[in-house]
Amino acid sequence: MSDEQKAKVQAQFGPASEGYASSEVHAKGESLGLLVELVQPQPDWVALDVAAGAGHTAFAFAPHVARVIATDLTPEMLAKTAELAAKRGLTNIETRPADAEALPFDDASFDLVTCRIAMHHFPNPRQALSEFARVLKPGGVVGFTDNITVPDKQAAGYYNAYEKLRDPSHNWVYPLVRLQAMFADAGLKVEATRELSKELEFHEWADRMKVSPANKEKLLEMMRHIPEALQPLFAPRWAEGTLYFSLWEAVIVARRGG
Repeated sequence: MSDEQKAKVQAQFGPASEGYASSEVHAKGESLGLLVELVQPQPDWVALDVAAGAGHTAFAFAPHVARVIATDLTPEMLAKTAELAAKRGLTNIETRPADAEALPFDDASFDLVTCRIAMHHFPNPRQALSEFARVLKPGGVVGFTDNITVPDKQAAGYYNAYEKLRDPSHNWVYPLVRLQAMFADAGLKVEATRELSKELEFHEWADRMKVSPANKEKLLEMMRHIPEALQPLFAPRWAEGTLYFSLWEAVIVARRGG
């Protein structure tokens, strides 16, 4: 990951660790339970959680596997993961600093690699997927979740501009078909895919990234003028004096060849 992008991610997510610890979307989002269900983790597995954030994915898998190493670029996020793991009595979670695009682990070290709602921050997602494949044992599993956008390029550009205004460390959200192609190129065979929609309340979503009042106004104005191709994705509605809108998410389970 470029030094500039790393610095943006750390600057953005260091102060946000508390917000992500309590975020319902991250802690209990529908995709989390579905990811565990589709992966079917085994009790003897060693798992790596990449870009763990506040640790919610690691916590979901820890009761089902032998050990989880939770990694992140941001020290504050790792500290929050360790704190929450201790509170929950999860003794098989270890935290390690790591760059998703240059993982500090040997080849074929893990039975499972998870990465949830994070890859849109990676400047080189293909490199990250190659790293996932490299550290997996032959036949090992990737359990992946991220936001997705529509295939229309112009509308996808609008969507990503919207996300970047809220979070300067945002890089790019892809359509599902592009993600599937990236997995295949990395030698990861997709075995299951699910698409979900999640509704968010605007101010909670913006405040989690400490968006300024001026940029909130710009985001609200952008939402009032979304391209028609984004209407099914965002599905904006104004109610109770605020904006509610949706994001699309994909769950992908893939396997490294033997």
